[in-house]
Amino acid sequence: MSTSAAASKYMPAAMITHSVASLRGQQHADISVHHARTPDARISMTFSGILMVVYSCQAAQGLLEAFTAARGHLAQIPREIPSPRGDLDEPAARIALAIEWTRRPDYAVAAQTALNKLRTNKVHWIDLYTGPITWQIRDQAGLLSTLELLTRVHQTAIAVFPDGARYDTDPASPDYRTA
Repeated sequence: MSTSAAASKYMPAAMITHSVASLRGQQHADISVHHARTPDARISMTFSGILMVVYSCQAAQGLLEAFTAARGHLAQIPREIPSPRGDLDEPAARIALAIEWTRRPDYAVAAQTALNKLRTNKVHWIDLYTGPITWQIRDQAGLLSTLELLTRVHQTAIAVFPDGARYDTDPASPDYRTA
């Protein structure tokens, strides 16, 4: 099969259309702001092998709204799943997934249940679909600490992005209405 020169110039050879990211345990993040209050402003955060870059307050608020919606299923998942002991020779900040959020994602939340590998017990988790990423939230610690992280990012986004005043309402507040 051959391709035209024009097609290969503009079309990548492959494209990832969907990824799954698993969250469990306490999430610790590095948050950076670049070019605040300019059209090129962005906030980047690194946690659990994920690099996320947010380009608007609308996107930050939308992500926080999606994870806030997942709280409705919090009681179904374990409090905290112990992390496997990591290899001490592995780099601590290896990025496995990079996501750039340019606008508010559409989202859906679903509680999930399946039998474990031995078929002796049920395992519960939350699937949070945010467009190209499905977040498998495995425990309460993972969800609550990610909510804290995204709340900090949203508060920062209000000050950093030109659309901050328009999207300054906290999705966790009782009087919140989707923008």
